[in-house]
Amino acid sequence: MIHLYVLLLLAWFQAPPQGEALRSGCSADDRQLAMVVAGDLVEVNQALAGYAQTCYKVTVTRIAEGATQKGYLLGETHPAIAEFVRRRQESGAASLEAQARFVPPPPPKPAAGEKDKSQAPAPEPAQVFQAFSGRDTNGKAVSLAGLRGRVTLVTFWSPKSATSKGQLMSLMGLYKQFSRADLSAVGISTDPNPNHIQEALDDVTLGWPQIGDSSGLAKRYNVDSNGTTFILDASHRIVAAGLKGPALESKVRELLSAH
Repeated sequence: MIHLYVLLLLAWFQAPPQGEALRSGCSADDRQLAMVVAGDLVEVNQALAGYAQTCYKVTVTRIAEGATQKGYLLGETHPAIAEFVRRRQESGAASLEAQARFVPPPPPKPAAGEKDKSQAPAPEPAQVFQAFSGRDTNGKAVSLAGLRGRVTLVTFWSPKSATSKGQLMSLMGLYKQFSRADLSAVGISTDPNPNHIQEALDDVTLGWPQIGDSSGLAKRYNVDSNGTTFILDASHRIVAAGLKGPALESKVRELLSAH
């Protein structure tokens, strides 16, 4: 009988298994689908804001079983999410550098003895984005010339980069809000294989076309695997590059309201 009591006490004080709850939604009250434990492979698909805790849509692969499951992790304690956040911050810094490449240099100072002009020189025209064309994942022809919006978003992304996929999907709310106000958008995958594009997007319906980069656009504009978004005006001139979140929305609002 004493041995039985000892076993019960040991069971009572035994630490619970380490892990994090994989939930069906972004609330702590949502149904727990499973526990994510050490050894599970976690791919972060998307970051979702507006909740009590930052919510991340993930795909969990149990190596031993070879099975995958999708769900949501809350907070940023899991190592895969912490790495996702770190890379996103690095991507933000790189995007600012990318945007700076499209800012024209200041005019040269007048040489000694030369009069400074009272009027500022006329600004240089913004660079026009290189024309492109291709077929989207449904086989429909897509071209830059065919995008007639007053503002156009061109987003480079990679099927192998969770960061760039998150950037692409973060535009869903913005596109839904302003597409009727003449906002156009196109996604350009740095991997031109249409099967890889479809697999990466899985069950996500974005609402705007996705094509593969078959003409070296990413290389031309120095876009890395983390991707970036270019904002074009009605003449397809580059207005900004690398903006995200509120800054991106603010620039789109500004351009749409200027017409």
